[in-house]
Amino acid sequence: MTKVVSVLALALVFVGQATAAKADLFQDKTITLYVGYGVGGGYDQYARLLSRHMPGQIAGKPSMIIRNMPGGGSLVALNHVYNVAPKDGTSIVTFGPEVAFEPLRGAPGLKFDTLQINWLGSMNRQVSIAVFTQQSGVKTIMDARGRKIIVGASGAGSQSYLNPIVYNAFLGTNFSVVTGYTGTKEITLAMEKGELQGIAGWSWDSLKLERPAWATSSDVVIAMQVSDRRHPEIAHVPNIYDYVSNDEDRLTLELIFAHQLLGRPFAMAPGVPADRLTALVAAFDSTIKAKAFRAEADKMRLEIDYVSAADVEQHVRRIFGLPQSLIERAAKMVRPNN
Repeated sequence: MTKVVSVLALALVFVGQATAAKADLFQDKTITLYVGYGVGGGYDQYARLLSRHMPGQIAGKPSMIIRNMPGGGSLVALNHVYNVAPKDGTSIVTFGPEVAFEPLRGAPGLKFDTLQINWLGSMNRQVSIAVFTQQSGVKTIMDARGRKIIVGASGAGSQSYLNPIVYNAFLGTNFSVVTGYTGTKEITLAMEKGELQGIAGWSWDSLKLERPAWATSSDVVIAMQVSDRRHPEIAHVPNIYDYVSNDEDRLTLELIFAHQLLGRPFAMAPGVPADRLTALVAAFDSTIKAKAFRAEADKMRLEIDYVSAADVEQHVRRIFGLPQSLIERAAKMVRPNN
């Protein structure tokens, strides 16, 4: 009996030591969550929501701060976390998911390998939309075929840049893209001032968050959505796949818009110790499922359509493993002058 008690006591000591060691991973630490866009936009608000709830799901209860690092359609932030920020589990980045697939398109300025990124998961899938002012005269996407329509973008890796280029290639539209905006907040302000006629690559969830009145306003026209499944709230809006007539075109578009499953991704650089990465992936998962988190997301009007780290990883590897001929065709469509 004494031996049994002794073994049990020893086991409890080991469990206690393991729990303490796990807590020590982030005890008294500060995790910096880098946001690839400016303050107030959709990515920023999703990140700030996460920062209020995720620390409580991490053993050791670290603090979490936000650092906005806009530039290059969020490329600057991803490059920084991948190459410069500490790789001890205290640096997380959220960025435009299009950037993750830029290596397939031969984009310049990339200082990362997508297949080496450590994913925490995604808070929401993406449904892209194209939105125009009434003054633009665009009622349907085909109205942009006969004349130049000026749209804004935050950088070459963003959907605000990518989508109009794809529309030009597949639909024969004549979008002229003006880059340099720090995010959709600045682009929509420019639309209101008459400097731009629209934004041809935005997210439906971002519109509802940043410009909720636009969802039903007669001052703007939502002319297109891009999604593998129509969003029920805008089921009447045409989908780009409605205009696709053959399998090769559809596969090419699926490759180009592969980023949509990632939606609102959160990730870390390679080199993070396995025990810390495992702890943070688990914490991200439990945060997204927590009732308090969901309640605040609803209050903030933030859509949550969770994609796990494993599912993101599987999707990314499938896309990067597609035939090279298809990848090259998609790249040419996106960057026809390359």
